[in-house]
Amino acid sequence: MTFGMILTAILISVTNLTITEPVDGETYDGDWLSVRAIVENENEQPDSVHYSLNGQPVVLIPRLNTDWYTYMANDLHTGYSDSPAPTDNTILWTAPVTGDSHEFPTPVIVDGIVYYPSNDGTDSLYALNAATGELIWKYWVGYSDDAVTVKDGYLYIASDSLWCLDALNGEMIWATDEADRGGSTPSVVDGRVYCGRNEGWPSDTSYVYCFDAATGSETWCDTLKRMVSCMTVWNGVVFVPTYRSNLSSPLYALDALTGAIIWENTDAFEGYWDSSPVVHDGIIYINGVYGSTFAIDAMTGITVWESPVSPGDYSITATPAYHDGRLYFADQIDTYHCLDASSGSTIWSVPGIQHGSSGIADGIVFYGEINNPDGARVIALDCDTGEEIWSYTTGADDIYSSPAITDGVVYIAGMDWNLYAFGTGLKYTYLDDLFAELGSNELIVTSFDGGTAVAADTINFTVSQTGITVEPSSRLALSASPNPFYSAASISFELSEPGWTSVTVYDLSGRIVRTLENSELGTGQHSIVWDGRRENGEGVSAGLYICRIQSGGVSETTGLCLLR
Repeated sequence: MTFGMILTAILISVTNLTITEPVDGETYDGDWLSVRAIVENENEQPDSVHYSLNGQPVVLIPRLNTDWYTYMANDLHTGYSDSPAPTDNTILWTAPVTGDSHEFPTPVIVDGIVYYPSNDGTDSLYALNAATGELIWKYWVGYSDDAVTVKDGYLYIASDSLWCLDALNGEMIWATDEADRGGSTPSVVDGRVYCGRNEGWPSDTSYVYCFDAATGSETWCDTLKRMVSCMTVWNGVVFVPTYRSNLSSPLYALDALTGAIIWENTDAFEGYWDSSPVVHDGIIYINGVYGSTFAIDAMTGITVWESPVSPGDYSITATPAYHDGRLYFADQIDTYHCLDASSGSTIWSVPGIQHGSSGIADGIVFYGEINNPDGARVIALDCDTGEEIWSYTTGADDIYSSPAITDGVVYIAGMDWNLYAFGTGLKYTYLDDLFAELGSNELIVTSFDGGTAVAADTINFTVSQTGITVEPSSRLALSASPNPFYSAASISFELSEPGWTSVTVYDLSGRIVRTLENSELGTGQHSIVWDGRRENGEGVSAGLYICRIQSGGVSETTGLCLLR
């Protein structure tokens, strides 16, 4: 019996710890790996989590923040969480904070608190304990149609006004009536709040505002066509979808500092109803109300592809969730779709019907169905195949809300007076880089409370060679040299035709570290240098990073190993 097995055996606690990366018994062809562990600790974060490799001194592992802080999880509205996810329909808790009609908002979860504005029930904003569903505070804000945004300790919500509240206690910081419930989930980026106000039916006019996030003072205002979806902010640009009956209606790109219109795209007939822009690698993904999914270049506004997956009047209202090169959503007719994000082609489709949007975590896509007289279900599908993993039947015909997944729990609002939390308890993720040794390795991860080890897991794996192995590129000839590197690496690629090209460096959690290129490039060989720094000039730590190039509908990746 190894030391790790002995340590695990003597720990007696209800706390559970599982190493998910590296995989026990696997062989790896490189020595830079990730160490990832999932800890269940009676719904409390452990004091610390450490790993030891081959009996060496312990190393602290940082916790991975999986907060779902706005509509569709993040500023770019991808609907993806790096959290574990429940594999059955066990209910952790329910809370009677919704109504029985049009409960559309998505729950938002930050720092162990669930925020939910009852759309058609009590007109109150609730703050609930994420582990138990117990009420922490509530605040009457009036009718609200969209999720809140929580950033830097403040909560922003559009209802009868735009409100800024203290996220911990619900006290009002400021409010302005220059926004309303029709103005979408507030987008909060770089100290500014972007929101809107609709003129009211039957007017086709909306006003888009930029406010100072700290004071609520107005920075600029634009008059646009009617907005019924959420806007998205990326790279200094605000993307605003609009809707007009029986007319083509623009997707606008506005300068985030001035509100000036950069471009308009009118390729979607009648525009967009509830579907919002999703941005990844400089491409906007959005569903038109008349049944087509669009990929639009975020810099130029030119449509890259259009996929008419469900032609018909008001056939799609869901925002497409994005992860790993795929888009996930259902129409309002009869089909759940999984599309290739590079082309719009169908990867798989299964029966399904949806008004809200989907959430993705741990290889599972979650959504709530509509128009089921036997009870609308919360449904979990396998991301790769579309096969149903589990479902739960609620007490109403429809679910309009979109799910949120944080720390191993799925939260979604039902229209049967219940906010649901599915899972067995909060599961915390700990993630770091790991430099392994050639040959056999024993990894021990241990969690501590009050200075006492309360749980541990041990695995063994093998490293077959040092460095990193990169599969040869077939189209763009992406490569990096030197690799590993100490100060800078030259990233080379070749374009067979001119086109818009993005080159981005990511960490192993999928977060953008640095955008190296995002422009129109000509045919031929190109080379870009990465100096191991972030966008703000801050140097990154040693470890393995991923470089991704996308050009002409083709994307390729390679690893970058930084040594210090």
